[in-house]
Amino acid sequence: MTNKKSFIPVHRKKVLVSNDFREILISQNTSIIEQRLIVIILSCIKNEQSLFISVNSPISNTSSTKISFDDCFEDWSSHGVIDFIIPLKDVNPNRKMKNKSIKDALVNMTNINWLQLKDDSIMGYKAVSFILEPRWNRTHIFFKMDKAVMKHLLNMSHYFSLRKDLPYKASSTNTLKFLMWILKFKKFGGVTMNYSQVLRELHIQADKYEGRSRFERDFLKSIKADLDFCNDISFNYSYKNEKYSFVLYDTNNMSSLDEKFQTLNELQIERALKYIKKKRELDTSQIRILKNLYSIRGYDELSKKINSKINSSYKGIDYIKAILVSLEK
Repeated sequence: MTNKKSFIPVHRKKVLVSNDFREILISQNTSIIEQRLIVIILSCIKNEQSLFISVNSPISNTSSTKISFDDCFEDWSSHGVIDFIIPLKDVNPNRKMKNKSIKDALVNMTNINWLQLKDDSIMGYKAVSFILEPRWNRTHIFFKMDKAVMKHLLNMSHYFSLRKDLPYKASSTNTLKFLMWILKFKKFGGVTMNYSQVLRELHIQADKYEGRSRFERDFLKSIKADLDFCNDISFNYSYKNEKYSFVLYDTNNMSSLDEKFQTLNELQIERALKYIKKKRELDTSQIRILKNLYSIRGYDELSKKINSKINSSYKGIDYIKAILVSLEK
């Protein structure tokens, strides 16, 4: 019996990365060729991914009932695998890469340690290959994907949007890896953590760089330049009190945001003031007092003092007085 369906690339500006797979991209040291193959695969299955996104998501779900993966898979294949057919020109559009490099990447992606998936039968994990049985000729690449891996890519309970052309324009393989990591902090505007923790989260060996300055020169600066140039989201960073602060911004408004938000602390204060002004009905002079308190104490310290500790009925000057009383304790 042959497979009923083969996936081929579709022209996309953006592809969708499941939260499960995002974690893999952070931990796995993928090459540029592998990253290109990944976004091509994601372009092939974006329509199928949209079936698993809730109605409230950015992508409309036209199905009247939520489809299950098994129902969807039943229409694709009579076996436990799905076929992919990728034109070689999609991977190597300018023919700058050697065919051997592409072949090596394909073989590497069949390595059993490429993915780690949950195995409910043993309440643990199993190592699996990302693709199976790669083949190629002068014009196309052919491979299969296991049902378990496809399910991993279609788990849209939480997902991230990624520009498809990023692996074609980025100067470093670290760019995609770092972007996938920092995107999880997008809803907070950024993140602050110490240098050693940043390295751990990015799965970088502690002695990889000779100190923090080398990390900035060889890692952060090139990634920031890539994202500023060819992505709609980039970041600023600063280092203070042995911690890095990363602030995300829209590159379409890069110049104004770059000047306005120099640190994550400033970004968080700005957002907090807007929220509190409306909720607590503060006037201009009261906002000025609160802003000064944030500047002196810092966002983290002051927020711990006032969040959920000031009676919700206090408005205007009564709210400010309650904060001052709380700070004196």
